Amino acid sequence: MAKFEEVYEDTLKLIQKHIDSSFIPREIKIKILNNESIKGFGKVSKSSDLVKYMTEFDILIQINESIFDQLTVIQKEYLIKDLLAQISYDADKDKINIITHDITTFSGVLRNYDIDTYLSVSESIKTLLEQKEIEKENEKNAKTKKNGKH
Repeated sequence: MAKFEEVYEDTLKLIQKHIDSSFIPREIKIKILNNESIKGFGKVSKSSDLVKYMTEFDILIQINESIFDQLTVIQKEYLIKDLLAQISYDADKDKINIITHDITTFSGVLRNYDIDTYLSVSESIKTLLEQKEIEKENEKNAKTKKNGKH
């Protein structure tokens, strides 16, 4: 069996439906491939310059279709959205980026608390760190003003 294969038409239609309803600009061309040897479920990558030149695809999404076929509709949609969320487009720079997940925690901790608690804690930490930076900057400015007056 070849490492890469075309995905089934129904898989392609389902993924394309989610691409069409996403914020990914229509100009970005995405190729979906089956690769049953990948680790995990799926992988998103930018095309190399050579691949883009030869195929015109900007993004390659590889999925393990034999696993995908055994999932429920909700599980499939979750995974598709998770893969598509990795695609970021910076319109100012006209650049495509592949980004990593924004949640990092342990499953055991998340089992004891809900996602809203995780998000609340994360946002609180972010806000407190920003406040600390502002305080440092204010102290630095105050010292500069004090030293400048003498």
